[in-house]
Amino acid sequence: MIQRFQMSCGLVLGAIAFAGCVPGDSGGGGGLGSFTRGFAFVRDRNIYVADNSNYQNPIQLTTSGDDQNPSLSRDGRRVVYVRGGNQLWIVPATNSPSPSQVQEGSGGSNFRTPVFSPDGNTIVYAFNLGGVSQLGRVNVDGTGYRQLTSQFYYAGPSYQSDGSGVFAARGTSASMYNQIVRVDASSGGDTLITGNLGQEACSVANRVVLSPDGTRIAFDARTFSSVGVCGGPVRIFVMDLFSRSVSRITNYPADPGASDGFPTWVGNDQIGFSSNVGGADQVYALPANTAPTSGGLKVPTASQPYYGPN
Repeated sequence: MIQRFQMSCGLVLGAIAFAGCVPGDSGGGGGLGSFTRGFAFVRDRNIYVADNSNYQNPIQLTTSGDDQNPSLSRDGRRVVYVRGGNQLWIVPATNSPSPSQVQEGSGGSNFRTPVFSPDGNTIVYAFNLGGVSQLGRVNVDGTGYRQLTSQFYYAGPSYQSDGSGVFAARGTSASMYNQIVRVDASSGGDTLITGNLGQEACSVANRVVLSPDGTRIAFDARTFSSVGVCGGPVRIFVMDLFSRSVSRITNYPADPGASDGFPTWVGNDQIGFSSNVGGADQVYALPANTAPTSGGLKVPTASQPYYGPN
């Protein structure tokens, strides 16, 4: 059980010390460092990257004020993100970014959670078509668009390491994603992985993400309320793909209204995520096990993190 209380520097969640004493940063101009490995994230509706070597000095990649849902290419050199709700853009993760639009051609809306294929040549993303959330695939140059899914609602894709398919959330409505499936990246056919998110999770909120070694899935999911309705706060969970067992990673009895989101693997042993516990969005990382005992604040004033390269 994790409890929260304020300290003079950092947050402590029960036995989990969110330390590091990283001061807040309201954003603004680009950072001066370079990016090799670390987090892409959103601050003030712009895209940033922060290198492991100095999370306090991020590099600002966009300035439109209408950007979200970034993810890194497998080599860490590019970021794909959503602009304005219905456009895909790519920007180099450098000090001299020059964003370029991907002409997706789907005619859909509410684009979400785009991810690069392992070879960096295609992008799979969620979008709404006729009010139904689907998955689409497009080449990075804007050609070759294809709608991959059709019968159910889909969200939060994550590529397998060989590029043959994506894991995603599936459901029967926009408010109920209670299954995890594998969608073939070429044919679009899907295979049910599980229809059981565990005893506490009831519906995936944003995305599922496969661990680098392909053995586990992290996901953020809405929990059951005190009266058994799928309306509780969003928490981070991890599922073992062999046993199908599910472990909850986060909880805040002292701040039950706080929510987490956008899990991302930091190697095979830690989960990065954003949380508004304490009243502000920050990026944290915790061990990906059933009883995390240490963790830390990584990037202040940040949300929707994506870590790479893994």
